[in-house]
Amino acid sequence: MKYRFLLLFLFSSFSYAQFSFLKPYEIEFTSDFAFEYLSSEKDQLKLGLEAQEWSVEILKYWLNEMRKNRFISGDQKINFILYDSQRKRKIVIQIPVKSNIVTAFKTETGFRENYIGFINDTYEWILENL
Repeated sequence: MKYRFLLLFLFSSFSYAQFSFLKPYEIEFTSDFAFEYLSSEKDQLKLGLEAQEWSVEILKYWLNEMRKNRFISGDQKINFILYDSQRKRKIVIQIPVKSNIVTAFKTETGFRENYIGFINDTYEWILENL
């Protein structure tokens, strides 16, 4: 009797562990520009260039997650976590992923138009929430 419960528990935990809704989608970066006072246009430009790189990396991360888990559907959120170089300060920004983006990335119809829109939306969302 004990073995049946043990096997049932192991089987159920294995089947539920395959789905990613148990863990949040997270991606981490390190940057000191996001935590400093941007006194000049040069500093603002550097932060903008870093934010562009982050949005491309978020796209790569999301495409990888969708490739790993075919059951992703609907609106999703990615936790964008930004640390300073000493990892003392942290900024967490939730990046929304709309269901039409998920559908476009899964079916590849409209992929080209939507991936550019995803990068632009992510870039703007990061800059607005810093």
